[in-house]
Amino acid sequence: MGFRHWLQGFELICMFLVAVALPCFFTGLWGTRMINELGNHPSMSARIQAAAGGKIMAVQVVSFIILVGLYIFLFNVQFS
Repeated sequence: MGFRHWLQGFELICMFLVAVALPCFFTGLWGTRMINELGNHPSMSARIQAAAGGKIMAVQVVSFIILVGLYIFLFNVQFS
């Protein structure tokens, strides 16, 4: 008995990579930049944290919307 759904499995993995790994990459990138800026300009801590926090919050909201959309899509595919 062999596995016949390689393409569908690959598509599912790609969907989750877009929905999870891509936002994690951007969060790590902007978090690293924030830490570097804090090391260079410690007196502007609040401004640097607010700027980075806004970007990271936007990525997390978009990621959540993508995950909910993926759930709705997969739920509708299952029952159609």
